[in-house]
Amino acid sequence: MSDTTATLLRQAVACHRAGDLAAARAGYEAVLVQDPRQADALHLLGVLQDQAGDHAGAVALIERAIAVQPAEAAFHGNLATALLALGRSDDAAERYMHALSLDPDYVEGHYNLANLLRREGATASAWRHYEETLRLQPDHVQARNNLAMLLWEDLGETAAAAQQFELLRKTAPDWAAGRMNEGLLRLAGGDYAHGWRDYEWRWRNPDYRERDWGLGLPRWDGRPRPGASLLLWGEQGAGDQILYGTMLEDAQRVSGARLIVAVEPRLVDLFARSFAGREVSVVARGTKVAAAAQCPFGSLGHFLRRSEADFAGKGRYLVADARRVQILKTEYHRIAGPDRRVIGLAWRSGNVSIGAQKSIAPALLAPALARPDILWLCLQYGDVADDLALLREQGVAIHHDPAIDGFADLDGLAAQLAALDGVVSVSTTAVHLAGGLGVPTRLLLPRGRGRLWYWPGEGADSRWYDSVSILRQERPDDWSGVLAAVNQAFSS
Repeated sequence: MSDTTATLLRQAVACHRAGDLAAARAGYEAVLVQDPRQADALHLLGVLQDQAGDHAGAVALIERAIAVQPAEAAFHGNLATALLALGRSDDAAERYMHALSLDPDYVEGHYNLANLLRREGATASAWRHYEETLRLQPDHVQARNNLAMLLWEDLGETAAAAQQFELLRKTAPDWAAGRMNEGLLRLAGGDYAHGWRDYEWRWRNPDYRERDWGLGLPRWDGRPRPGASLLLWGEQGAGDQILYGTMLEDAQRVSGARLIVAVEPRLVDLFARSFAGREVSVVARGTKVAAAAQCPFGSLGHFLRRSEADFAGKGRYLVADARRVQILKTEYHRIAGPDRRVIGLAWRSGNVSIGAQKSIAPALLAPALARPDILWLCLQYGDVADDLALLREQGVAIHHDPAIDGFADLDGLAAQLAALDGVVSVSTTAVHLAGGLGVPTRLLLPRGRGRLWYWPGEGADSRWYDSVSILRQERPDDWSGVLAAVNQAFSS
């Protein structure tokens, strides 16, 4: 490499590290004009392309770099990352492993392979590569955090997960993602005093995908504010807002304030009806209002859910549209006939990261649902034609009401749920709605990854909703016991 080429490459790398991607690109391209086979420039330009979202372009460039220098572990590791972004998981795993065969001490190779293996369900192998990452780099905070989450979410090893979070806290006491996740572990285990405190670290976590809807108002400190206006705003998704909404009545009682409740638009009508006549006004999030203080829904637990006793008798607070309920109830029972109950059914979660673990294939469900005393009502939204056809072919009596859009019309879904004799569902927004309405519900819950922190690890009690009981897997990925219990659900 000439001195001029080396200087151009150093300058491009410096720009890349500084985040000036346009200058870095120009620099790498200038290097390649002088030397089209300069492997580092090909590789780093490929990394830049991957960062810019051109994953196919990244693969092509990094493969050219590998053709020049086939023994560079980092080249293979970054090629694997680009392949993974293209959905080529098997190819990516093969490349990560090849990178590690070239350099067994390649830290990011172990870490990225661990993440991929965990996503693919190879828990034991993922654990091994996280531990190898930490052997090579003990202060690798993401690896320590992800190992803790694997131990907790995938294996149910909560004590071991807590130990990893303790080590993480000692290594990086101000790393917000780790503190937030440790808070969730503590909340899941019933340590509310420390759990809610640590959960507040979410607001310092740049990866927490939630905006602040508090309008810049001072944060409520949990003390009484009689006569004042208090803005309480819903964070995260609709299901989370319904869950945390179970604390709103207690918030009004403790604060003595006039509440302004800000929720996502799909929930405004339902919440307005449910809190009518209680000095509570309901608006869409982001609406400009005058208030003395504000608090996100997820922070209310710090004041209002400090022990198991604080959950007792809670959960039923939503009120569906009575007219729509009656119309739907009449229609569904007409279709069912006099000798069948109408039970809502949802088998699939749309959660991007853990939906597959939460969901049950209709073919697995069918034998438990083929019974003469129940008309099942489909609570899935979207295209369910194939699933419905499969269930019906297996002898399941199931009705789909196209008039109710369970995603866009949550007030309509609430009326639909209130018209039913019960609900059987995996963890979806429908479960939160049914719990908030007081509809008898059986929640079908996985063991391991896919069980969200607010559902207890053991027992049938759902904690947040007194009308929801849990049917849980005995072993990860094994729904057989759950399905046997479904067949007995609502038998009395």
